[in-house]
Amino acid sequence: MRSQKGGSTEFMADHMLKRACEWMRFLGYTVYYPECHYDNDILKTCMKNDLVLLTRDIELYRRYPLSIYINSVDIDNQISQIMEMFPPDPKKFMTKCPDCGSDLYSINSDEINVPDGIKKRFHVVKYCNKCKKAFWPGTQYNKIMEKINRLLK
Repeated sequence: MRSQKGGSTEFMADHMLKRACEWMRFLGYTVYYPECHYDNDILKTCMKNDLVLLTRDIELYRRYPLSIYINSVDIDNQISQIMEMFPPDPKKFMTKCPDCGSDLYSINSDEINVPDGIKKRFHVVKYCNKCKKAFWPGTQYNKIMEKINRLLK
């Protein structure tokens, strides 16, 4: 039930799993989120790209052999179910943009538009070339890492 691209599994999360998609990206997984709202289009994309489909839709799950039915509405349980099946690589934590899934790159904070207080505290930040957003290890980062560590136990 695994899809391999360059040695790692790639996923598509359906519209019922937007928050899970974001959290998976925090964990370093490559997860796509559909731009379309039609099941047939989602399935075509998954088949074309050999993606593992994550879904809460039992009918959609039954239509695609590389799908995983996520059996909970609770985000912590959803992430735990995925991590159990596909253990995350801690070296990849916080390497993907939570919004678009693109790789984040380290960049000097003086080279991009971030608040002066951030430039003073962090000489290097993570940056998404696609979204043009910067990320740094502030309060939100610490909360995300605390949750990840709790879910890993």
